[in-house]
Amino acid sequence: MLDIRRLHILKTLELEGTMTAAAAKLHMTTSAVSQQLAVLEREAGLALLVRTGRKVRLTEAGALLVEHFARIASEVEAAEATLKKFQTDVRGRLAISAFPSFCSTVLPSAAMSLQATYPGLDLTVSDLEPFESVAQLRAGNIDIAVVDDLHEIQDEGLVKTVLARDEIILVLPRDRAAPELGTPVKLAGYAHESWVLDQEGSVFEQFVLQTCREAGFTPKVIAHCRNLMATLGLVRGGLGVALMSELNLGRETEDLLVRRVDPSCGRNIIVLYRAASQASPAIAAALEELRIATNARPTA
Repeated sequence: MLDIRRLHILKTLELEGTMTAAAAKLHMTTSAVSQQLAVLEREAGLALLVRTGRKVRLTEAGALLVEHFARIASEVEAAEATLKKFQTDVRGRLAISAFPSFCSTVLPSAAMSLQATYPGLDLTVSDLEPFESVAQLRAGNIDIAVVDDLHEIQDEGLVKTVLARDEIILVLPRDRAAPELGTPVKLAGYAHESWVLDQEGSVFEQFVLQTCREAGFTPKVIAHCRNLMATLGLVRGGLGVALMSELNLGRETEDLLVRRVDPSCGRNIIVLYRAASQASPAIAAALEELRIATNARPTA
């Protein structure tokens, strides 16, 4: 009989591409991964791997076996979730990932509340871009992924819930002219300004460029920043203006002008989890805490 744990190793190898990378992901030694896969090949009675230098690819038989594993793992997870409904408390392992601005602002509050309310819950958190979260969710390495809809989401086999709307706001130095607080600004009025954008080629950078074009201008870009603090520092120093997520409002923006834009623009914050795990009490508890923490966030 095929061992489901070895099938999981085969799936991880397919995703990672090398024995070393798969071993790191599984917290195993490379030799242990190799040994377990050799046993799996003997169990299957077929060659499942083709080695080309350091890289390893699956044979046709290996690829088909991984497809079967995805269905098997889904059924096992569904069975575990069904059994958990009979538990009176929320406990066990729960891994959550979120995109950077959510992970650094909203998620800590939800995580602290979960740990305080459910001490039997073994919670881990990852800071991942949405495409990384979806891949890790499908691989079974995380249980809940918080993503946005600026990224294309292939949600087959996943449950998708819109958590909230995240407005995109304009950040200005204190000395810039702006309408009074609560009054949205027209982006076209800042076409003459220099702009600070997210890292070049990122999804958010492309979103900002498209938003400016729709407002009738192409921004004069003076900087690309991977780090929010760098962006805010450049704006604070008067080098330019920037669009950012409302999630980032807080102490770091208290000495800056922040305004919503007209017409409004934003993104949806989305929670994803595997359909097979939707009966899990831990999933339900985490969703509730994520909603509470999201609704409590500052707004412009």
